[in-house]
Amino acid sequence: MTFRTGTVLAVSAALGAMLLGLAALGASAVGIAGLRIPGFASLSLGGLFAGIVRWRIRRRDIDGEALAYLAAARAELDGSNPTAAGRAASKAVAAARTSRTRNQALTTLAWAALGQGYPQRAKAALDQIRPSHALDVYCLAAVESARGRTEFAIQALEVAQAFGTLTCDSAKLLVDCYVQAHGIERAVLGALQNRKVLGAANCEQVLTAARLAGAHDAAAKLAAVLRKETPSLPVIGAHAG
Repeated sequence: MTFRTGTVLAVSAALGAMLLGLAALGASAVGIAGLRIPGFASLSLGGLFAGIVRWRIRRRDIDGEALAYLAAARAELDGSNPTAAGRAASKAVAAARTSRTRNQALTTLAWAALGQGYPQRAKAALDQIRPSHALDVYCLAAVESARGRTEFAIQALEVAQAFGTLTCDSAKLLVDCYVQAHGIERAVLGALQNRKVLGAANCEQVLTAARLAGAHDAAAKLAAVLRKETPSLPVIGAHAG
């Protein structure tokens, strides 16, 4: 795949670095086991957890006001009130004292702007996130899709797919983007590739859409896989009309 934007490359590089770090951690764990030093690993983990707790307490003390605004913004989003969410998120951005809290507030502000139907405002919020690899890939893809940059959104989500970080919502967005850019058959293939993340109910919706669009062969392949993996599941779209 050829990536045409530095942002997606930065996301990919950051995720790759994270995986390398996990691999290094696993290798060090093997070394510790080989040395047979009783309690060493547990002491190290204890220190790590204590450090995390101290960091969280410090962040809460520093960013208490911003975190309160952020919680309110997310609650408004959950309540389908993007205008109020945007106001609270803006206050969170202004009050934030750490980059982590500010980035989270900017991401929430972007979601609120999307909810209000302002994808350009959402993009402007995401452009302020630093460093760029701190971008939420799902939010980035949703914003770019709303801006009509469907292929960009697909590329970003496929990076997440490659690293196994797709959520159910981001997988649904990927399927939707496939429909827009490449048609229903590619969307069915995307559902097949991400069926574990999507879940049976969402896959059944894809099957129904495929049947209505006349893509019976693609639907039959997905239906067969779902029946094999979950025999007791009544799969919609199992019958080609």
